[in-house]
Amino acid sequence: MALCGVAAVGAVALVLVPATVPETSRGDTALVSVVVNGGRTVELGPTETRTFPVEVTATDRSGIRAVDPIGLWGPNYATLKVGPMTCVPLDATGTVSRCTGEATAAATSRVLFDDQAGTWFVDLRIRAGDGDRYVSKSAGGFSLKRTAGFDEVSAPARAASGDAVQVQARLRRAMWDEHDWVPQPGTLVYLQFRPAGSDTWTTLSAAGTDGEGRVSMQMPARLSGAYQWFAPGDKWTGAAVSAEIPVEVDAEPVHPGQ
Repeated sequence: MALCGVAAVGAVALVLVPATVPETSRGDTALVSVVVNGGRTVELGPTETRTFPVEVTATDRSGIRAVDPIGLWGPNYATLKVGPMTCVPLDATGTVSRCTGEATAAATSRVLFDDQAGTWFVDLRIRAGDGDRYVSKSAGGFSLKRTAGFDEVSAPARAASGDAVQVQARLRRAMWDEHDWVPQPGTLVYLQFRPAGSDTWTTLSAAGTDGEGRVSMQMPARLSGAYQWFAPGDKWTGAAVSAEIPVEVDAEPVHPGQ
């Protein structure tokens, strides 16, 4: 009898444990758009803090009461909070509203790590005036990337026409783990040139950075102008453009009789 009693108690305990049911959308509440940082990539340096806007536009016949809760999530369980959202109707009927708030990403907060750069999503619940709601774990996406940059940029300030001009640089990117810059090896970068008096950059050639993030090219001196390096970035790292490197090219001397 004692065993039966224990079994009965256990059965009751199992019945009393509530099941977790995901919240779902209901009614005519609909999401129109989600825009993070004006549609631009959020880039973060090794010690940088960035605050950026989060904008949600939604519609319901009874009007939008609130967007709450709302948060951002990314790779490897990364999360960021979004501040209180303020909703403003966009038309006289009040059926469409735009709700805005802000999120802050800080590289030094010990909340973000290198492996959490990439594609992020908006997790939200939109509440309507009549109790309807729209719920989504991935209502919109955006990119949060580690900033990249060139340093050690150099080239001779002057060259004779036809001489080889050696242009150098080092590519680095932000390291959120250690709050510092680290070399970016094995990355394809492009050397570009703009003649003096022109606004147009032309890509001359491409090369990969070495194990220390450095790259070097030799180009024949033809015209005075400026060089720059460009790295297009990838899913985890932002694009980078170096400082301009002016080079003045001396014209070939004119010999008597020519």
